[in-house]
Amino acid sequence: MIRRVEPILKILGLASFLALPGCAGVLDLDDALALAPYRIDDAGRIVVEAHVDGHGPYDFVLDTAATISSVFDNVRDELALESVPGQSVTVHGVVASGKYPLLDIERLELGSEIWTDPRIVSLPGKTAASASVDGVLGVDFLRRYAVGFSAGDRVVRLYPPTLVALRSYRGWASVPLRTEPISDSSASVYFIDVSIDGWGITAVFDVGAGFNMINWPGAGGLGTTARALRKNALISGALGSSREVARLEAREVTTASIRWRNEVFLVADLEIFETLLLQESPAAILGAGLFTQRDFVIDFVRNRLLVKVAMDEVNVPIGEGASPKN
Repeated sequence: MIRRVEPILKILGLASFLALPGCAGVLDLDDALALAPYRIDDAGRIVVEAHVDGHGPYDFVLDTAATISSVFDNVRDELALESVPGQSVTVHGVVASGKYPLLDIERLELGSEIWTDPRIVSLPGKTAASASVDGVLGVDFLRRYAVGFSAGDRVVRLYPPTLVALRSYRGWASVPLRTEPISDSSASVYFIDVSIDGWGITAVFDVGAGFNMINWPGAGGLGTTARALRKNALISGALGSSREVARLEAREVTTASIRWRNEVFLVADLEIFETLLLQESPAAILGAGLFTQRDFVIDFVRNRLLVKVAMDEVNVPIGEGASPKN
């Protein structure tokens, strides 16, 4: 749980890790502040290239469930980055937790956007999750923009946040994002209410995860028999790995007007569910694979996820006098 108060920043980082291209019928692409190609790595995560203090490029996962951005020790050592004296962060991952130092970094660059004096934590680099990436860009970075992802050309675009907030979009489903605080800290994560095979369940919006997960109370409520254990299968997070317990296949996952079919969920009682106080309640984590099948835009100002559900994309300005919802 996130409890201690030293000179420690109480931050949740889901550390199961993760982009945006052409929202061409919806947003004027010339209004994007920056764009960057992304790729889907072998673990199903969305990965972009960024520069740290002018060096790189380094591979970063985009993660909507990490409240603080991070680099792994290989980047810290290569750039000889120094720790900020007396400041550390308690990071809670999917399978483990730990306390790690903040680094003294001058700037981080994604495309043409520059994040100056970022508060970035250093994570251990000898984990399965860090084998193919160098760091994580969390919500502390992403919330500076409205962030769009395209399934077609695989380019992530960063827009001024109010550009998306002041419009509505035909042909796009609007999915509410609900923020919930973590314990007694100022950190929070985003939840989506979904239906899995007709069973209503709360789920973490985590495009930093390469797969979907569900706890045993959630799996039990579905009345679905999970597949047999796989002896050597592991769930890997940034801070370690845990044995995968079982799998189940959901016939249908729905939210708003969006439907996915035949989605696989890993079943396990992971530490992250306890951190979120969901160990006794049905809960799931929705990974990147659900969302990278379609174009989508994260509107942090209005706490909504816009997902393309129709071929025609038409901008429809919100009526005069309307204001974004915080």
